[in-house]
Amino acid sequence: MLFRLPSFLWRRTRHRLHVRLRTLLYVTIGGLLFAWLCLPYDNTIRLAIRFNVKRIQAALGGRPSENWVFAPPRRPINLREDALIIVKTGYGTQQRVQAWFESLSDKSELHDFLIVGDYISQPRKHVVYRGQELPVHDVVNQTLSQKILSNQQMHPRAIKYQELTAAIESGDEEHSLKLAKSSGWELDALKFISALELAYAKFPYKKWFILVDDDTYLIQPSLKQFLSQLDGEHPYYLGNVVGSFSVRFAHGGSAIILSHKTMRNLLLKNQPVVSRAHSETLSEPWGDRLLARTLIRTGVFLDERWSHLFSGETPRLSKIRADRFCSPILSFHSLHSPEEMVATGKLYQDVKKPVLWIDLWEMFRAPAPWRSGVQTVRQNWDHVGDPETGDPSTVSTVWYGVKTAEECAKKCKTHSKACMAWAWNPKFGNQCRVSPWMTVGHEAEDVQSGFNEPRVKKLEMNCFPY
Repeated sequence: MLFRLPSFLWRRTRHRLHVRLRTLLYVTIGGLLFAWLCLPYDNTIRLAIRFNVKRIQAALGGRPSENWVFAPPRRPINLREDALIIVKTGYGTQQRVQAWFESLSDKSELHDFLIVGDYISQPRKHVVYRGQELPVHDVVNQTLSQKILSNQQMHPRAIKYQELTAAIESGDEEHSLKLAKSSGWELDALKFISALELAYAKFPYKKWFILVDDDTYLIQPSLKQFLSQLDGEHPYYLGNVVGSFSVRFAHGGSAIILSHKTMRNLLLKNQPVVSRAHSETLSEPWGDRLLARTLIRTGVFLDERWSHLFSGETPRLSKIRADRFCSPILSFHSLHSPEEMVATGKLYQDVKKPVLWIDLWEMFRAPAPWRSGVQTVRQNWDHVGDPETGDPSTVSTVWYGVKTAEECAKKCKTHSKACMAWAWNPKFGNQCRVSPWMTVGHEAEDVQSGFNEPRVKKLEMNCFPY
């Protein structure tokens, strides 16, 4: 025989349980609010809370509308007057800098530039743009000259810089380039904070400060339309998000955009934070991550809602995903050779309106294959591109032993939500790769490649309102 509590005891027990659960809930909420309000901006607990809240917002459709793409500007911007471009280079890649400026068309609105690096350009060897000589400023020396680093001159990074400087001054070009290529990435971390200090000192009135590498290309119509929707007096930190929950940062090569409010807040109101950043430059592997951590300490976080507007790859290899199919694209990266940079400039020199990700096809004067109405298979070509690791949504799926290209295409359509493009390689174990993105692509011997036409067509339909 089962024992049953009297009804009055059951009601009392249930009431006590509810009270305890409510108390636990209130304590939890109170603890989270305390952590949010009282802990430092860069505290791990606070960062974890923020990261998860942002993930929930994104899952619920937190991305802002992009009806602004072809809408009238909310805050008209003059790139000549309102924007400063900070071009970051190094002695080992100096041949790219002149090409970066040659990639700008005669119609370019960009006017003010600051070139920063790990060396000083010599007279008659400055970059020339529209008849004006633009020197390279040695911001690594500016960093190492900080008082807070006065006792760190024997640090390995400081020694590498000293050796590079000595080799350059001695005229030993071969040795200088060898040193620059072996230690350039370490010295790069020392450029970011000092570059911003110099930029704000020289151009304190600019509304927007845009930091790029010497292999970054900016699509100006897209950039101008984007910035014309934003207020430079809001603390913006924008770029292509990478990193973990503890430091979400903008990838430097994809371009980093900082508003005037962010620069003023950092450099005029948070000098202790800036000094701390200088002290960390000798140990931080990546300068773009150091910049993010520094901004976080001032309460400015990367606005990830706009991350999909920036590309960390070349035009041909930029991965066109479903979440950005009809979105504008502002930048490219990894244009390593001067020839590639100049060619990209010519490709976009006549563009007058924002460029969408899906427009990358038209920029190469190539008709979109999926519009033909029949399944297209391109020979000796790869529309999948390089594999990625990390988030499952950015990883290609691979099968071996797939006998034909047609069978690979069927696998793509079978896994429709996970596949936008496929590539079959008979010389590599009959390998079939499918990816949740597609690229304009590149030559690949023996590879056959194509698309999930129904899915691509459906995604393209969403672009028509623009």
